[in-house]
Amino acid sequence: MPQNAVVTGTSNEDQTNGPIQNGPLSGLRVLDFSMFMAGPYCSRLLADAGAEVIKVEPPEGDYMRKSNPLRGNYSGFFGHLNCGKKSITLNLKDPSDRAVIDALMPSIDVVLENFRPGVTQRLGLTYDDLRALRPDLVYCSVSGYGQTGPAAQLPAYAPIVHAASGHDLAQMGYDPRQDRPIPNRSTAADILAATHAFGGICAALVHRQNGGGGDHVDVALMDIMHQMLGYEVQTAQLENPPTPVIFEPIKTLDGFIIVAPISQLNFEALAKGADHLEWLEDERFSTPLPRSNNWALLTAEIAAWAAEKEADDCVEAISKAGCPCTKYQTVAESMATPQVAHRDSMIEVEDGSGRYLVPNAPFQFTNATVEARRWVPEQGQHSAEILAQLNLEAGGD
Repeated sequence: MPQNAVVTGTSNEDQTNGPIQNGPLSGLRVLDFSMFMAGPYCSRLLADAGAEVIKVEPPEGDYMRKSNPLRGNYSGFFGHLNCGKKSITLNLKDPSDRAVIDALMPSIDVVLENFRPGVTQRLGLTYDDLRALRPDLVYCSVSGYGQTGPAAQLPAYAPIVHAASGHDLAQMGYDPRQDRPIPNRSTAADILAATHAFGGICAALVHRQNGGGGDHVDVALMDIMHQMLGYEVQTAQLENPPTPVIFEPIKTLDGFIIVAPISQLNFEALAKGADHLEWLEDERFSTPLPRSNNWALLTAEIAAWAAEKEADDCVEAISKAGCPCTKYQTVAESMATPQVAHRDSMIEVEDGSGRYLVPNAPFQFTNATVEARRWVPEQGQHSAEILAQLNLEAGGD
């Protein structure tokens, strides 16, 4: 656990291996074939909202179970993505194990998978295959490029899609000092795909409730990256794109801050907070279009003001005046802020290595309960329970 982290979300609620009883998705049953990141985070959100999520793992287990960071033999990253689910181990190529899926399907509301397109056909697990057993099934597929088209069969993870979407070269172009794309380990496409899949599933469930029947939700990481690159998608269609507004880190005596005077009111607050009221009369900055065209000059003025001050003093002056501003923090520092504690944004979960923090659900309800469940399932932990419900024994019957 980070040294400075505040432990939050430690209420004495029921921690049995069951779904939340008064969640907005309570009573929903999800069969989750996904592994790695995008699919598992989507199904974790479904579990946070009260759905019973049954995670189907191959005999070797989800690859993420052995992914860093490890505590002993347990992956905190796996727990982050999979807390609150039930786990059943099945070899989907074994007819007796495959029969378990067929037996489960009448009770399943949602199926989630992130196989490469074509795999579900080989396994007999397509939307058409499974809706024959549950006609109003909501079935969600998450993939790099979508289920059809010339790129559908290409393997992809988030870093591949970041590069292919134009994201990485766009970011490189915003820093003239760079001669190559910046190394990173961002998983933005995965998390965005997960949240879009969550939204798509919920929309399909409402459509079903309104009499529209089941549906197949097809989520592509590439489509989502283009959604995120809204400014870049628009400027890519212009012969003479405008000079972009770049929010640069501004160095202080003891660190860095970032300032975002986007609106006119923000800019006026910045000038007052920095005690540079002359900026309000400067034709280069006083109105939005000239300010955008002279953004680098304004940034230089802010940097000169901040250079002899500590980051906290800069943030207090500018934020108090009403302009968005923060200092750069480490992840551990961010986790330890009073706001994170106030919102229970971090919550303890437990696996065989002990307790540690994961982010809680990123949305809160006033009346319903939405919260990460506190257990991380062992591989196959719930196999016997689920098979007993089906009057089956391990290995099929």
